[in-house]
Amino acid sequence: MSETAPRRPASTRLLLSAGGFALGLFVGSVTTVAHQSVSTIAGIDVPWGLILGLIVVTGFLVGLRIVVQDRLIVLVAALGLVVMVFLLSLESTGGSVLVPNNLWGTIWAIAPTLIATIVVAWPRLPQRSRGADKGTAVTA
Repeated sequence: MSETAPRRPASTRLLLSAGGFALGLFVGSVTTVAHQSVSTIAGIDVPWGLILGLIVVTGFLVGLRIVVQDRLIVLVAALGLVVMVFLLSLESTGGSVLVPNNLWGTIWAIAPTLIATIVVAWPRLPQRSRGADKGTAVTA
């Protein structure tokens, strides 16, 4: 079955890729800053920042893949996201670190890249026809 993705001119794909990269940088920076947020409920630490960050990353990439139906644009957006997570994982000149070497930091360093890989590599599902099947109509 052939792919039914809309063919866009190169200039449109370039513009959409640049926008996707910028959005990936934004999503990566916001979620990296917030991923260490923890609340203690009944003596158990709940990493709500990590959970919410992974939901946002997944929703962003899957939503972009559904809307634009172009792997290149989603790949560039995922690249922006992963680059920002990597850059913010580095130690700053003052010695501070946004992604510490703990369980939540290790999960955060790996999970966005894994999610991006799965979303970009996921095969296109065949499109269903929106109308009723005309071949099965029974007339009296």
